[in-house]
Amino acid sequence: MRNLSNVVFGRIFRTTVYSTVALTFCAWMVQSSRYLWILNNNGIGFAKFLRFISYLSIDIIAVILPISLSISAAFVYQRFNESNQLIALQAAGFSPRRVFIPLLHMIVLVTGYLYISNAYISPRAWQEFRSSEFKIINNIDPPEKAGAIFSNSGFSVYAQKYMGDFYFGNLFVIDARNPLNVLSYSAESGTIQDNVLILKRGERIEIDFINHKNSIMYFELYNCNLREILKIEKKAAQPNEKYIYELLQKNDDESFTKTTRALFHQKITSPLLAAIFPMLSFLLILLTPYDRKFSYRNMILLVATIVIFQGSYFWIANAAAKNLEFIKLNYALIISSLVILITSIMKKT
Repeated sequence: MRNLSNVVFGRIFRTTVYSTVALTFCAWMVQSSRYLWILNNNGIGFAKFLRFISYLSIDIIAVILPISLSISAAFVYQRFNESNQLIALQAAGFSPRRVFIPLLHMIVLVTGYLYISNAYISPRAWQEFRSSEFKIINNIDPPEKAGAIFSNSGFSVYAQKYMGDFYFGNLFVIDARNPLNVLSYSAESGTIQDNVLILKRGERIEIDFINHKNSIMYFELYNCNLREILKIEKKAAQPNEKYIYELLQKNDDESFTKTTRALFHQKITSPLLAAIFPMLSFLLILLTPYDRKFSYRNMILLVATIVIFQGSYFWIANAAAKNLEFIKLNYALIISSLVILITSIMKKT
């Protein structure tokens, strides 16, 4: 019986992987086409562009996985029906529950991954995506050795070290936006935060060509506003860039707080779709009387049910961003579906 479980698990696992990769690639290509202008306008290499848009695939996988798992399970169980393997198992005294156990293992595996993705992988991917977008559009190229970080509108920044996350060491800055009043800065370290270049422990030299005067000033902390220099500003963290524990933190913007609260609850409930859809597959395909004349009738019904259910779920989740009362409706939808499916499977197996 263990061999049977391994075979069923292997078939579902392989089919899920193949279908997820294929569907993700199609959806990723469509979504990536929105950012082709970055490739055309900024002269970056294709490899760098691929790395940039690869961060989009994380959320696509999270949406597709529950669907691909359920469809994969449906096809595997459909083969069981077509080859009369279920009848043979029941004749040998085995319950259909034995065939459900491998699917249950896959449900636990996929649901666990989705919770990890929602808690850490997805927000981290969005942070990297926004950071890469900011660097590419503003021509910011953190140096491995000494070199320019970026140069826009007569404002150039050079550094010898890059510590990651826009932290630099041994900076030299030239501000030649006004040719008659040139400024230069040197600092031990610096960072770009909220569209401001923050320099630490350095000196500022001003060359005034009109009055023929030079001046020098030493500083511990000096701020250079980059808003007039950058092609796009570095936006504050968006809701999808926040880790799951940060989504419950209050914000002065009431609409932003509603959005983060709604997203928190969506991250809690959405992985459970990876349990609902496969169990629905098991119930409709394997536990429903099989009719060879209409062999794919239940498969069509399954796909239609998944589309309607997921569409309703995301509609309610989006509505919750405006009215938090809709959160209760989503919990009710998920929990009631799980209870009904588990009860039905237990009765029929």
